[in-house]
Amino acid sequence: MKTISAKNIKKQALEINKKALKTTEKTVLSSYDKIEKVQNKTDELLKKGFQFSEKQQDKFFDSLENGKKMIWKNLNKTLDFFSKN
Repeated sequence: MKTISAKNIKKQALEINKKALKTTEKTVLSSYDKIEKVQNKTDELLKKGFQFSEKQQDKFFDSLENGKKMIWKNLNKTLDFFSKN
């Protein structure tokens, strides 16, 4: 039968503690790496989304501007026509 001494218990507790710390550190560092990758991907996708929205908004306002020019052009023609009579 094996005898249990305070010396052996202390030694085993220290070894278990070291292993637990290494495992925890490894897990935490791995988690940080994964979180960083996800944040970078999210940042990239948000930037692309904002760029797309900006382009769509530019197209929309350009269309409005062109429509306004066409309306003013036709309105001026109409006013010129009626002012001649």
